[in-house]
Amino acid sequence: MKCTPSSPATLLCAALLCISLVGCGGGNGDGAASPVANSALPKSDGGRALQKDAGPSQPTGEESASSLTTLQAASMRFDPTVVAAHLNGQDPRNGVYYVYAADGTNGTRQKLGINFDTRSYTLTDSRGQATSGNFSEDPAEPGTYVFASNRITSTVNTARFRLTPDAVVGAFPFEKPWSNPVAYQVMPFVAPRTFVTDPAQLDGTYNGFGIIRNSDGSSDSQVLPMRITGHGTTLETCFDNDPIFGFEYCPSGSKRTYAITASTDFAWTGTSSSPTDALQFRMARIGGQNIWLSGGNTDTTPNTRVFQVGLKNAADWSTTRYIGASTEGSWGANVFDVWNSMRTAVTPEGAASELSLPLSSIGKPQGIRLLNSPGTKRYYEIHNNALSVVVGLPASNTRGYMEVNLFKDSWDARNGRYTVFATNGTEQTLDIDFDKKLYTMTAPGGDAITGTFSEDANDPGTYVFANERITTAWNTARFRTASGAIVGGFPFALFKSDPVAYAVQPFIAARSFVTNRSELAGTYDVIVAAGGSNNLTHPGAYWQFYIDAAGTVARQCPPTTSACLPTVSLSDYAISAGVSPGIWLLTQNGKTHFAVRVAHINGRRVMLQISESYSPYVAPSSPLFPYPIWILMTGLQQPTGVTFPVYWPAMRMHVTSTGGTFGTAYVDASRYATSYSRPDGTPGSLTLEMQNALGNFQVREGTDSTGKKYQLAQNGVIALMQAAPPFDNLHIGLAD
Repeated sequence: MKCTPSSPATLLCAALLCISLVGCGGGNGDGAASPVANSALPKSDGGRALQKDAGPSQPTGEESASSLTTLQAASMRFDPTVVAAHLNGQDPRNGVYYVYAADGTNGTRQKLGINFDTRSYTLTDSRGQATSGNFSEDPAEPGTYVFASNRITSTVNTARFRLTPDAVVGAFPFEKPWSNPVAYQVMPFVAPRTFVTDPAQLDGTYNGFGIIRNSDGSSDSQVLPMRITGHGTTLETCFDNDPIFGFEYCPSGSKRTYAITASTDFAWTGTSSSPTDALQFRMARIGGQNIWLSGGNTDTTPNTRVFQVGLKNAADWSTTRYIGASTEGSWGANVFDVWNSMRTAVTPEGAASELSLPLSSIGKPQGIRLLNSPGTKRYYEIHNNALSVVVGLPASNTRGYMEVNLFKDSWDARNGRYTVFATNGTEQTLDIDFDKKLYTMTAPGGDAITGTFSEDANDPGTYVFANERITTAWNTARFRTASGAIVGGFPFALFKSDPVAYAVQPFIAARSFVTNRSELAGTYDVIVAAGGSNNLTHPGAYWQFYIDAAGTVARQCPPTTSACLPTVSLSDYAISAGVSPGIWLLTQNGKTHFAVRVAHINGRRVMLQISESYSPYVAPSSPLFPYPIWILMTGLQQPTGVTFPVYWPAMRMHVTSTGGTFGTAYVDASRYATSYSRPDGTPGSLTLEMQNALGNFQVREGTDSTGKKYQLAQNGVIALMQAAPPFDNLHIGLAD
């Protein structure tokens, strides 16, 4: 998109590009399928007791060719080859799976039929109502499949699933309970097809996480330690959510004991006489693990829907990765180690986020960890080598929240999708997998190039892109990583080159952006770099943005160490949300002048925008008019609470430039020194003496031995150097 600015202060035009995932929207409509028998529902004691599963039902004949609803886990080690034998040579993943969903599946027993030969599915409930459609694999996340459904109307389709030989785990647009007219919401589900039928295999101590939905719109969470003994004959529960007790410490008044008997359709019934109570559950086998599942409603509590997942109590907290969904509709990955967690996710609205939270022990049960203990929003977490489950604390501001994720493997937390701000006027996406050493760079319009990368053995932490566009003597297409970001050079198409030519150009790629306007607040030192066609240099600019505490007003000012006051401002802009979460529009008199993102990069906030515009310095009478340019605007938020002189830490870094160079640099209060390699293989170096610039000590000038000046800014993570032509126009550095 192009615009014509009226002054250097309005060089930037809006580039409203969505954060997206493959598989948005679409669907085949609702169809009919064979009915599933209605089931009797057990009784309840109103929510304090263990919530009940919709009652037993016999397997029906839908998807009968697979005949998988009758598989039984006759031993603790279920052999996936048994599944293949039942499929008569079809794809072993085909079949029917029993669905337990986080909305209580609207009080119905549902089954999911999956057919990988036709890439189709059918979800059928106990009333015989069905919805069908197709699914496709997400190329950005191999092994994740996207449900196509006309129920999906959101920006991003987060109705997805992953599989093991024993189960499907994901999210689906289920009918929202009690909605009138009928509405749909994407909610997590667990759908196994292999169940424990030998009572002796039920024994063990379990931690059950549940959520409760009520017809009045309220919800809550439940944490329930459970123990099965006596070769599957006795179930004990401890009904205390705060604090959570191990069985040896459970108060007698909180204990309840049930006698277990086998029921039809792989279900188990527990009966308590004091107080009188009955419950039902299934014990699935997923990934070689027992998984307790219950859900639905009851005759005595028809206005309540329940979903509960229980894992055996275990204290294994080795680093593991899981992928799955949350009750807020997001889809993402969780990585856990002993004391930390990280979740990267995307919402149906298209907001991508990365959240790192601490884990802490609660004592007993040892298999439960408290997530974000120092924060205001806290959660409990359990996992094994099959599932990870996160639930909001009962009776807290996170109650009713749940994540269900399927075990992936140990995983590099840097994997995922990044938004790329490239110095050729385009915003692109980078999908990168550090486990497989694969990447895909996708330009606007969908043109993508895929390749491999490898770590430089002589420079650990530096990775080299392999790419057919590289024809130079030395490959300077390299990158480094920080938390939430990748910075380096890539062989992009040169801006306005005709015929199209490629050269290594710098980029900043981020994947977590501010979506809460109050987090925008602060003062940003803004460096604007620009370039003409075929990579010709162009003068840049420099100013400040001050954003008020509410995140509603941005004030553009000349660079200064004093407060950005109205009397010295260039312009004030109203801030509003863009078409995609994470994009913020700065408007004046109804006209958008800036469309920016503010990225989270290694604990810092960095304002970013890449766009195409026209040079304000070329007069209409010039034969070059109008002169197109690319623009990269980078704003480094000034730290708060730093006393005079400034925040200017010494920093070692790796640096890439618009001249196609890649090298190392060092900066401190008095000096900037860099050495680098050019694409032709020749070395280069530059040393600058530093001094304060333009009345703002946070942005400095460097002078080389000839007296030529360069402009520098840094925040301890990202460094920018604007150099005067004919030297390379822009250097971007990432701290080591």
